[in-house]
Amino acid sequence: MYKAEIIHFIGGLTEFVGELDQSEHPNGLNWYRIRNPCIIFTRENKEMKRIDTVVALLSGPQKVYRKFVDIRIPEDSILEIRVLDKNGALYEHYSKEVNRIMPEKIILPEHGIAVAH
Repeated sequence: MYKAEIIHFIGGLTEFVGELDQSEHPNGLNWYRIRNPCIIFTRENKEMKRIDTVVALLSGPQKVYRKFVDIRIPEDSILEIRVLDKNGALYEHYSKEVNRIMPEKIILPEHGIAVAH
């Protein structure tokens, strides 16, 4: 149905963008697997006085999560499924995020070092 397309799921608790897995889902009807998922959210940029849209890969730092997310879409859901235009800005941001080299190590300073006295 959406083979080789990047899909944007809008209307649930979390907005996802990614590749829709075409195979039958192991959980059955109304379940879908999104490969290489990114979450989309907005945040206020006070310095620039604007709202920025953020596209973030779901695998997280140090590969915390696997490269898919399973979502259930009930029959009476008002969830929208949109196909990204391969020439559009959101597709470009998604591609950059999916192909970005993730950090191998994340070093957090100890509490005593981080707090100014």
